[in-house]
Amino acid sequence: MLNNYLLIFWRILLRNKVYTALNIIGLAIGISSCILITLYIQDELSYDKHFDKSDRIYKIASTISMQGDEQQTSTVPYGVGPALAQMYPDIEAFVRLQGTSKQTVWYDDNKMLNVEGLYFSDDTFFNIFSHEFIAGNPGTVLQDPNTIVLTREMAEKLFGSAQNAMGKQIRTSKRPLEVTAVIENPKQSHLKFTGLISMSSFGKETMAEKEQGWHFYHTYTYALLKDPKQQKEFYNAVSNFGEQVMGPIIKKDNMNIQVSFFPQPLTDIHLKASVPGDPTPPGNLTNLYIFGFVAVFVLLIACINYTNLATARSSKRAHEVGLRKTVGANRNQLLWQFLSESLLMTLIATVLALALVEFLLPTFNLLTEKNITHSTLISSQLILGLLGLVVLITILAGGYPAFFLSGFKPITVLSGSKSPSSGSGLLRKTLVVTQFSISIALIICTLIVISQMNYLKNSNLGFNKDQVLVIAIQPGDTSVTNHLTSIKEELLQNPNIKQAASTTYIPGSGIGTSLFLFPKDGAYQERSFNSIWVGFGFMDLLGTELVDGRFFSKDYPGDLNSVMINEATARHLNWENPVGKKIKIGDTDVTVIGIVKDFHYQSLHHKIDPLMIYPAEGWASYMTVRIAPENVRSTLSFVEEKWATFDQKHPMEYYFLDEHFDKQYRAEEKMLTIFGYFTVLTIIIACMGLFGLASFTAEQRTKEIGIRKVLGSSVSEIVVLLSRDFAILVCIAILIACPIAWYGMNVWLQDFAYRTELNWIIFVIAGFIALAVALLTVSYQALKAASLDPVKTLRAQ
Repeated sequence: MLNNYLLIFWRILLRNKVYTALNIIGLAIGISSCILITLYIQDELSYDKHFDKSDRIYKIASTISMQGDEQQTSTVPYGVGPALAQMYPDIEAFVRLQGTSKQTVWYDDNKMLNVEGLYFSDDTFFNIFSHEFIAGNPGTVLQDPNTIVLTREMAEKLFGSAQNAMGKQIRTSKRPLEVTAVIENPKQSHLKFTGLISMSSFGKETMAEKEQGWHFYHTYTYALLKDPKQQKEFYNAVSNFGEQVMGPIIKKDNMNIQVSFFPQPLTDIHLKASVPGDPTPPGNLTNLYIFGFVAVFVLLIACINYTNLATARSSKRAHEVGLRKTVGANRNQLLWQFLSESLLMTLIATVLALALVEFLLPTFNLLTEKNITHSTLISSQLILGLLGLVVLITILAGGYPAFFLSGFKPITVLSGSKSPSSGSGLLRKTLVVTQFSISIALIICTLIVISQMNYLKNSNLGFNKDQVLVIAIQPGDTSVTNHLTSIKEELLQNPNIKQAASTTYIPGSGIGTSLFLFPKDGAYQERSFNSIWVGFGFMDLLGTELVDGRFFSKDYPGDLNSVMINEATARHLNWENPVGKKIKIGDTDVTVIGIVKDFHYQSLHHKIDPLMIYPAEGWASYMTVRIAPENVRSTLSFVEEKWATFDQKHPMEYYFLDEHFDKQYRAEEKMLTIFGYFTVLTIIIACMGLFGLASFTAEQRTKEIGIRKVLGSSVSEIVVLLSRDFAILVCIAILIACPIAWYGMNVWLQDFAYRTELNWIIFVIAGFIALAVALLTVSYQALKAASLDPVKTLRAQ
């Protein structure tokens, strides 16, 4: 029986090459798309789950409330870890981490490398987070001062191999460090690092001071529970901790604020429980849902193709069914035959899909910024998933045709008195409408994402980010910070350099928060606002607009005890004439000397909140230079040459402000790229199905076309006749897709404080694209059929 099924299947493949190719290629594209998106989703969902104790690990975060304003942050005071562990004995261990800015590391005498991702860590880190050690003792690393654990990647960069790194000495600008261990590169985690420095490197005095610094929130703190079932009790303990510990401290310092703490489950941080200040940018759960729907839609369209083409060509197999039933085959046997054909077709498509995935994986990794390996394709999870997918596609794509074909009555199909139906025309039309509704909805979504990205990148930010060169100043590098004025003077000697200013803040980078007191109704009230620190001339270099007062200036020594504000601050404090107003920072009176027009100091995901701008002359993290658009390369060479005369220890690192600011929209760009590719694939698959249906329709109406041509119909009239029905179906799909896409993208746009309008033109363009592509697909077959010699077509019938 099986041999018979295989023989019939092979003959069908050879007899219907175009039909078979359309089905297999369509299914292969659908399955490969589904696999790639599944790998992406699986990678995003896997964050932090590889740790042995992941279900017992929690990060402690904090909430600061003041005068109705509430702000969450991922960091806590340094002393929270030991104090919480002492109060709550069910904590098995805790670890604290403090990040560093980019460090220049010296090794092998003259060599140096700029390194990111270094953290100071307690020696309990590897008791909580399980990592694979290449060299070193997990029980003793990080115990001694001035020791460091490197990842394999960093060890290879510094020393050529992991084994060569052990026991070697490296230096940062602050201290020498001995490599005591090398671990495998960390897997997917919200906590990404290149090296861990022992916390004891700070020294006992500094660590003791840190433990008393209850108003400084700069430490990541993780707690390991003894029992995962204690989650509820732990939540209550952390919730009460703020009131019991921070309450007396706040009262003692006469501060009108409230501080509370809450735990973040480790495996939820990346997608579900992220708060501002987490070690890495969070993922986007909404995007995962969107990509999941796209995967289902692509696969569904491929299955619809199979069903449509199989039922449309059912009349070709009617006599086969009639004969088999006449010689004794029952309906169940025929049902299994057609399902087995569907299964074999799906298996062939799956093999082709795996080959496509293997070929496309490097490009897919590049697009999504992932590192999915080929070994993932042979994992037991994926293999089981593929087997389930094969069964699902076999039932979805082949189920209806199998039931339909096996239901033919022998007397009807063999008598010749009546041609068997080619399946339900209504069903085929419904499936075509479904296909194009999905395709059109995806086109609309892609166009709206493009529109939003253009809006984000081309909106008036309130400052000019073009042609601004940003040079990073290494932390603690006094050879630069002690000569900032001289550096600016040297740079300005070049006529292509228009302005230069030092700063600790760059638009699109992290911002601080400052606590201050402002007078109201004869008393002082507390507020906490976003804050930035800038050098003299920086706000002018940015091109921000001054509403009242003036910018900071070196000509006014008193400006070091002054502040500038934005319009949002004035509105929030109900100040009509802000210039000259005074606020208190600690015991110091600070005067408002200027108000700037609101500008987007963060991405357009955020609304423009109140902002305090403080002077930071004499200390800086960046040197900014506005250059002319001409001769950029020679200007850069000049800057590098001048910079090297002041900083001979570090390589000059620079970037352009516009590129840096636009990096904040990397998640949306990634979404647009993935969305765009898979939208094109859905259109291709849908058009392949339409091509097959148009071919079959033209074949069925060959005699009619011949008669119409004999009676005088032109080729164009026949093309319109054959294309009209499909055009109507696509128009119905447009009407269905538009409201669905409008609703979905309206929800997506809510993530942006500033967003583009859902313009009706986008929907018109999407409909036109779909209609044009569909008509081109159908018209080719229609034109081919209409161009046949009517004498031959009539004689052939």
